[in-house]
Amino acid sequence: MRKIINLERFIKNKTIREWLEALIFAGIVALIFRTWLYAPYRVPTGSMIHTIEIGDHIFVNKHSYGFIVPFTDYKLFPKEVHRKDIVVFPYPEDPSIDFIKRVIAIGGDEVEIIGEKVYINGNQEIEPYLYYDKRFAPVPGNRKFKVPDGNLWVMGDNRRNSKDSRYWGFVEEKMVQGKGMIIYWSHDPSSSIFGGYKLERIAKSLD
Repeated sequence: MRKIINLERFIKNKTIREWLEALIFAGIVALIFRTWLYAPYRVPTGSMIHTIEIGDHIFVNKHSYGFIVPFTDYKLFPKEVHRKDIVVFPYPEDPSIDFIKRVIAIGGDEVEIIGEKVYINGNQEIEPYLYYDKRFAPVPGNRKFKVPDGNLWVMGDNRRNSKDSRYWGFVEEKMVQGKGMIIYWSHDPSSSIFGGYKLERIAKSLD
């Protein structure tokens, strides 16, 4: 016969037991929320300036592209990634690190890069979100290619200071973990706890 462990035998104080149960339940809910719904991320680099600043804390919608089946990489009701989406994915050269970039082209797109201008299917991209850091030179090299089906071409908004598809190629669409949604907190990591808070960035949507 299977034995049932009665917590009351070990925790006599009802108040302590209730608090313990509440904490366990809250932990489970937080784990589910973070893993399959909305996950918090802190951005430590400036490759997406000014859309995302160094020290921004963002929420990523984990089910924007389908519901992730628990403990698997499968997605139910998968949805397509769109151009201009800001997505999180494992860094192709080190999957233990998460990267966040903007989708510039999707599978089947013809891409041509001439200097700092990007053309998709023959049309120049209008990119009002771009930032050109004058401390860095433009990334050299012109190229023309087609994005394979099931893949994405991603780039940072801080175009001169971003390690992105120009360096390591395409990202498999199935590897996208979620879509950046909103900034919920922002603090300059170079500042002390007594300053550097960017309250004006809180609740800013990512687009």
